[in-house]
Amino acid sequence: MRLNEYAGYDAMGLAELVRGRDIDAAELARLALAAMEKLNPSLNAVIETYPERGTSSLATPVANVPFAGVPFLLKDTGATEAGKAQSCGSRIGNGYIADTDAYLTERYKGAGLNILGRSTLPEFAQAATTESIYSGATRNPWNADRSTGGSSGGAAAAVASGMVPMAHGTDTGGSIRIPAACCGLVGLKPSRGRISKGPLLDETLYGGLNTEHVLTRSVRDTALALDISCQPAPGDPFIIPSPARAYVQELQRDWEPMRIAVTWQTHTGKPVSSEMAEATRKIANLCSDLGHRVVEAAPAFDAEAYAKADTVVWAYSTAHEVKRLAAATGKPIDARYLERPTLEAMGIAEQLTLDDWFAAMATYNRMNRDIAGFFGDYDVLITPTVASTAPPLGTLNSNRDISFHDFMEITGNFCPHTSIFNVSGQPAISLPLALSDDGLPIGIQFVARYGDEACLLRLAAFFEQALPWRDRVPPICASRLKE
Repeated sequence: MRLNEYAGYDAMGLAELVRGRDIDAAELARLALAAMEKLNPSLNAVIETYPERGTSSLATPVANVPFAGVPFLLKDTGATEAGKAQSCGSRIGNGYIADTDAYLTERYKGAGLNILGRSTLPEFAQAATTESIYSGATRNPWNADRSTGGSSGGAAAAVASGMVPMAHGTDTGGSIRIPAACCGLVGLKPSRGRISKGPLLDETLYGGLNTEHVLTRSVRDTALALDISCQPAPGDPFIIPSPARAYVQELQRDWEPMRIAVTWQTHTGKPVSSEMAEATRKIANLCSDLGHRVVEAAPAFDAEAYAKADTVVWAYSTAHEVKRLAAATGKPIDARYLERPTLEAMGIAEQLTLDDWFAAMATYNRMNRDIAGFFGDYDVLITPTVASTAPPLGTLNSNRDISFHDFMEITGNFCPHTSIFNVSGQPAISLPLALSDDGLPIGIQFVARYGDEACLLRLAAFFEQALPWRDRVPPICASRLKE
């Protein structure tokens, strides 16, 4: 198989070839590693590779597993792999080696995925772009001068460029959906509690905002990846209701008439670009034409209280993660090892009290109740995923002389529609449903009620057929290589 042929398959397609003995897992690994070798110098999406897994027994999957031999990347934070580094995108984390497989990592391996390396992220996954002092700037395959989004930008660049068909991401404020929108991919944030954080972490990380899943080029890969990873694990603090059927089966089910809300207005007061608003309006009109009741509406909440709570949660949580890695690596907590916004977050955290934390949690609780009440009247909400197409590198980054306050403000202005659904814990998906006038992907976000990923996957399967994106190939992609 040639590299350009390899890049044309999604993860399920490659697994079908392996199970049918049309190709072996070791050859797939060698193809993926070759794609990384050729493309990563231009994109800087992969921070480390494991070339031994192109030939070892790790590349030989168990028969009849869902993702037999499929090349895969873990993000440099979140799910750990025993014996492998995880720096969290920071100089202070350089040298940290995990000693335990996360339950999610175990499930990925059990499904046949061959983990071939780590993808890049901004420092402590805080930014909506993937640029850091530690690993540099990750570049967008659609335009190398543009951001990939963040924080799962390395994963997005690797998938969009055909290095791997699917990659792991985390999402605390939009970090799967934002890079999916910037790079033309499918990015689902599951409901809170759908994916186990164990055994090292629990669902209280970042006040319950954080979850994990994958970035893909196909809806069926997103659905099957959720099927393999959504089972509860020992010690999980609560068990979310199981889906009625396998998520891949939902892709074959028809839509039922729904009540759909749509908005392109933002709680920050900053407008989204006209292209984003128009693309969102077109998708809403299509839904109306298909017989769904569509209303322009959005959930209401106290935006000022939310901003204050977010500062508390992000400062406290960042400080916790910094201290954890500093203790593990023996590095001092200072400007030699941390970017300015991270250091300022540490200072803010030192001034906070336990009462501040509980007040932030009370704000989150009120928001959660208000937003859930809104979804009593609507089945789905449609928004732009982000406020504009992928911005130039150097626009949203934390690896410069910028205050924590200003950094949080520019981040919130770029992705005003994503983070509130980390607070509410609802599932949300970004789909690459349009292109801008200058050829950059436009992502549209769909949000459903808590626990209803099935609804979003049915919607996504429809739009994948109605407005297909599979044949859109970025300029920097393995499918364009001649070898």
